[in-house]
Amino acid sequence: MDQMLKGLGWFLQSALLLTGVWAGLAEAEQSSSNRCDPQAGMRFVCGPINAEDLVYLPGTQQMIASGMSDTGDGHLYLVDPGTHRYITWYPDLAVPTRWDKRHFADCPGPLNSRQFSAHGLSLLPGEGAVHRLYVTAHGAREAVEVFEVDVSTSTPTIAWVGCVVMPEGDSINSVAALADGGFLTTRISDTGPDSLQQIISGQDSGFLLEWHPGASVRRLPLTTMPAPNGLVLSADEQVLYVGSWGANYVARFIRNAAGELHEDRRLDMDFRVDNLRWSGQGTLLAAGHRLAPADACDEVLCMTHWEVAEIDAELLGKTTLMQQAPVEGFAGATVALRSKSGQGYWMGTFSGDRLVFMQAD
Repeated sequence: MDQMLKGLGWFLQSALLLTGVWAGLAEAEQSSSNRCDPQAGMRFVCGPINAEDLVYLPGTQQMIASGMSDTGDGHLYLVDPGTHRYITWYPDLAVPTRWDKRHFADCPGPLNSRQFSAHGLSLLPGEGAVHRLYVTAHGAREAVEVFEVDVSTSTPTIAWVGCVVMPEGDSINSVAALADGGFLTTRISDTGPDSLQQIISGQDSGFLLEWHPGASVRRLPLTTMPAPNGLVLSADEQVLYVGSWGANYVARFIRNAAGELHEDRRLDMDFRVDNLRWSGQGTLLAAGHRLAPADACDEVLCMTHWEVAEIDAELLGKTTLMQQAPVEGFAGATVALRSKSGQGYWMGTFSGDRLVFMQAD
């Protein structure tokens, strides 16, 4: 669809969300309840496939979860932490296209939702009830896809508004929205046949990319590192934190007066750092994995445990919050969000069919 759905269209979409989808989910939960029973201190929201990243929606109690897919049938999920329920938000529901050609003039066209894999997420809060969601996406194109999210109703609505296609051969991972509508993203590796080996071996496989409306995507000098993965910014956008999955550390970058980045400090970690998130208490939450040698199992990645740690923002140290072995349906945490109540943490995974909630100690 090339035009914005207004009035009745938005109402019908919200009505569908509130009646048919949420109700259908309750039946699905009952049929799979045995697989979804709590274990090892974990409670589950079963259903979301490969929910690699999570973000809260401003002004609500709800979360968005990404859904990765190697076959191009990825999703965005809307999760209600209070009820431990979710809906498949995109593309299963009728989603309008509202292409913002002023900001995304170089986007080649609307997103092909049948060849879409959602990876990293970032929210740019708006002045009112409408916000912008940035998604690092794979599939028909390697791009940051941008959606407009309206939270003025109890069930938020979503519309695709544009994209920024990445340079040829770049594979991206996390994204951090900028106040001017631009973004930073981690280029974890190239898209060649040896990319996974580059990432695992600790080679300098990636760097940061930056984009602003009206400009081209550019590589940021002095940001080369082994498999840069998670990325968050300070409120003033002058300090960046990047997790190196390839070399087990978190780096802090500072912008100087000329706008250039330089690495200021580094904290060595004892696990492979995936996504980073602010805790809401001035610290960082890092989720990641511990791996055994490749010949220890029949999988590409021999994961022994996953871990969530809280990091001092000055990168002076970390505290381990939880450490767990993989379980059925949840290979390992890739992101952690502190619950709105402060009583626990939500985790997503790159491989599995559920989200995890664990109480805080």
